[in-house]
Amino acid sequence: MNLGLFQSGNILPQVWERIQICKREARFDARLIGCIKGVSLLVTEPVERGRRIDFFEGESVEVRMFSGTDIYAFESTIERVCVAPVHYLHLSYPRRTRIQPLRRSPWVRVSLPGIAHCRDGSRKLVLITNLSEDGAQLDAPSSIGAENDQLRVSFQIELDDMKRGFGLDARIRHEGSAEEGMMKYGIAFLDLSEEDKVWLKCMVFQRIASGRMV
Repeated sequence: MNLGLFQSGNILPQVWERIQICKREARFDARLIGCIKGVSLLVTEPVERGRRIDFFEGESVEVRMFSGTDIYAFESTIERVCVAPVHYLHLSYPRRTRIQPLRRSPWVRVSLPGIAHCRDGSRKLVLITNLSEDGAQLDAPSSIGAENDQLRVSFQIELDDMKRGFGLDARIRHEGSAEEGMMKYGIAFLDLSEEDKVWLKCMVFQRIASGRMV
């Protein structure tokens, strides 16, 4: 990993950006709700299966942010645990970050309904929230499989005035914690046709050009 400064512009965090807070071997999803430069980051207190995860003032954690093609990670400390007006945490402001390449292709945020055709023969409604030429992140109300399981994902995208349906084979790369009643999955597409690649790439770069990457 290379080292880069948080305040150098490498990370451009947005309000309500999803982040991960890691303590010991566990990882929990949270949302960025504010940033006081040089002082602290304000994030929601993670919730898993309807129960808030306990954090304690002075506790050391690792924080991960996802931006485009990279993961940014840094060590932090729980400066304050707040309960009003909502439950949230103050994290110490990072002095430096570790930068780890994540994807070969840029991704964009989307909100595309789809269907996951699971390994056990069941079909589950999903919502695709990030999409790239190589894979996607999706939310599902219940389990669609385990890490390394294969499945097929069907969805439709619109490019200018054209619509195209996809039925893509994929592999589950990681499963995140539940948030707001939804399971989080990262999937990698398998054996894409050249036509599928062109459509996905065009959609991604059209959204980047229009400023809708985040």
